[in-house]
Amino acid sequence: MWSQGRGTLGFAAERGFDTLWPMALLVLNHSPHSGIERLGETLNDFGHNLRTINLHEGDPLPVDLDSVDGIVSCGGTPSANDDSLEWLAGEMDLIRAAHEHCLPVVGLCLGGQIATRALGGTVAQRDDGMHLGWAEVSLTPTGREDPLHAGIAWTSPQFHWNREHVVAPPKGARVLATSPNCAIESWALGLRTYALQYHPEIRRETIDVWIDDDPYALEEAKLTRDELANATDKHIATMQRLADRLFTSMALVLMPVDRRYKGVAKQLHH
Repeated sequence: MWSQGRGTLGFAAERGFDTLWPMALLVLNHSPHSGIERLGETLNDFGHNLRTINLHEGDPLPVDLDSVDGIVSCGGTPSANDDSLEWLAGEMDLIRAAHEHCLPVVGLCLGGQIATRALGGTVAQRDDGMHLGWAEVSLTPTGREDPLHAGIAWTSPQFHWNREHVVAPPKGARVLATSPNCAIESWALGLRTYALQYHPEIRRETIDVWIDDDPYALEEAKLTRDELANATDKHIATMQRLADRLFTSMALVLMPVDRRYKGVAKQLHH
């Protein structure tokens, strides 16, 4: 049996997760101001059911994958290395199980870092501190051949907000994108697990919400609010246009709604 200790899949059972749900993509939230946002809109448009689990509010994780089509692990303010978080070990267990059963997994920023740790990679503090703002992200030769990135410009502006980064992806992972400030901007493992360090999911107003929530971050990044707003004016339309292509590929290629996974993974207990 899985341990009933806090921070494991057993914690889900301890919290009383016994409700039957229809097949759905799990959306794992880690803070009140980060979520699936525009990616969720696209997935809904293509017929996916989304079920949100607010881990920061104490929502339990499922004890099995029987009603799970896939996982989107979102961003947030916690550290991916903070093992005192009562939900972190359980989330890593869930991601590991989903990957092993070939269910789609997408990690966004913090979510990608958690997926990295779950599958054996390493996350660390950035040596040069806060990475906040817009940066040019380039697809690697491998990334240019990746089916999810078909039609995506080889170099594109992407928004970042992170103090930690992936320093070693999981064994066997393919590095899909890089930038001058981050050697591993995106990686994939197998056919259905993807992690991104940047934030293609955001709306413009998301940036303002994050600044209001963490105003010291601008000082850390040596940016003013006006400088960031001007850069956002310049880049966000391009980013969102390319992100829409990526999200459509996720909906049609990575998570096709006509392909159900129910029954491939029974109880995670053994």
